[in-house]
Amino acid sequence: MARITATADLVAWDAFEQPHRKTRDYVAFGPFQFDRHQYDDALRALSAAIGPDADGTHA
Repeated sequence: MARITATADLVAWDAFEQPHRKTRDYVAFGPFQFDRHQYDDALRALSAAIGPDADGTHA
């Protein structure tokens, strides 16, 4: 899991953790920062590629 923080210009991933493996140390992992516009474009492209029924629920 990670904290995702979004502003108008930036998306940041940090505070990584694995709740089922509490002894693992992720302090040196990240933070990762992305341009907000590129991030949104990538999410739209992924959504278009996997389609509206990606979770298999046929909702």
